Amino acid sequence: MAYTVVGLFPNNEMAETASNKLDSAGFSKEDYSVSRYNNSGDYDSDIDDSFEYDEDEKTGGFWDWLFGEDTDERRRYSYAGTKSNVVTVYTDDMDRAEKARDIMNDNGALDVNDVSKNYVSSEATQAEEFISTDNDGITESERARILNKARNDIYMSPSERNYSWRRRGMTHDMDSMGSEDDL
Repeated sequence: MAYTVVGLFPNNEMAETASNKLDSAGFSKEDYSVSRYNNSGDYDSDIDDSFEYDEDEKTGGFWDWLFGEDTDERRRYSYAGTKSNVVTVYTDDMDRAEKARDIMNDNGALDVNDVSKNYVSSEATQAEEFISTDNDGITESERARILNKARNDIYMSPSERNYSWRRRGMTHDMDSMGSEDDL
């Protein structure tokens, strides 16, 4: 069986450390990829989570291929990927997949549920967040994820993923007369 192991890292240094550990454990550069994120737009994480984003076509294809019809997982990982470096390992052996997962977990792989817990899809209202309270069995020590997916060069995570942020809704305040005022 073929496996894809995905781990998200909050910064370049942690992704690089995981990459070096994979090398030391006998994974060749052809066995894995490191994909860094790049954001553009007016996103300000200090304000609130009322932002949406667009991802480039190859990035969207990668998440679609990885999660198929599981739209909740796709949205969770896609959103978390807007702020994370993605390390993806491909192997045909479950023991090696578990070894890759353990290396990523030991070197700071993020819990996607934690990263995405405040994100609300654009189709949902505040009362209908898509984020599940069930964390699918992910524990503190098991944050990287093993999926039964064979390597697919068409939908490999690109070396750099580009996201464009935009604010949801109005970008200007209304004055007492119902006219927009610039913020």
